[in-house]
Amino acid sequence: MKVAITGSTGFIGRHLTAFLISKGADVQAIRREDLLPERKLDLIALLNGCDAIINLAGASINCRWSKTNKLKIRDSRVKTTRTLVQAINELGNKPEVFISVSAVGIYTDKKEIWSEREGAYDEGFLSKVCQEWEAEARKIHDDVRLVIPRLGVVLSKDGGAFPKMALPFRLFAGVRIASGNQGFSWIHLKDLLEIFWTIINTKKIKGVINCTAPQMCDNLIFTYSMAKESHRPVFLSIPSLLFKLMYGERASIFTKGQKVFPYKLLNYGFMFQFPEIKTALRELCH
Repeated sequence: MKVAITGSTGFIGRHLTAFLISKGADVQAIRREDLLPERKLDLIALLNGCDAIINLAGASINCRWSKTNKLKIRDSRVKTTRTLVQAINELGNKPEVFISVSAVGIYTDKKEIWSEREGAYDEGFLSKVCQEWEAEARKIHDDVRLVIPRLGVVLSKDGGAFPKMALPFRLFAGVRIASGNQGFSWIHLKDLLEIFWTIINTKKIKGVINCTAPQMCDNLIFTYSMAKESHRPVFLSIPSLLFKLMYGERASIFTKGQKVFPYKLLNYGFMFQFPEIKTALRELCH
């Protein structure tokens, strides 16, 4: 099996590459320069013969949301996906599946729980980026099975958001953010890697897939679970206004959140290794 991956040097991409190789796959990294318009023919040649193509490309949202950075966040997802889809559509030998990730930030936080069967979109910056991102992926040829995994916060010891989230607790400065009622949809990296493998090998899986643990979680549950597993206290609550003063528009990452349910994964029989936050944090903190 030959699998091509954009964003292969990123946090998820590095782990996914190693995971797929361990499964016996031949992994082809698609570099940023391969996606330049003038390299279109080279990209087509690179993708030819691939059984699966996984699109993980996207600049980090963990930056100041200046006009320049917001454009970079958008274009690194939307334009990259557009270029990739155009190349795939011109292939004579098309892949069986195209997996193009998105995020649960596409959903509004105005309802208790969203599944793939129902969902209203937010009007903020990140949701609009996700909507454009997914729209480009949907331009793939009908002969190619399209899967759009909407990722929750990916938790791992050695990258992503978790080390930054854990640091305040290690420094005895764990806090609850605002009311703590904002949703916190997450997925353990080990489960996410298995989900990708399941998608590649299960032809009936199509369309949007919520990649989140089945336990409904919010900031309050996460904060006190983290305090328990790290044997640290929770001292105070930081008001949302302070985050807005510190981070501006980017404060929404911390003060807003969605509760997202993985209906399709459970319906397909996927077994989570880490279905609850306490089991995930137990592994991550020790």
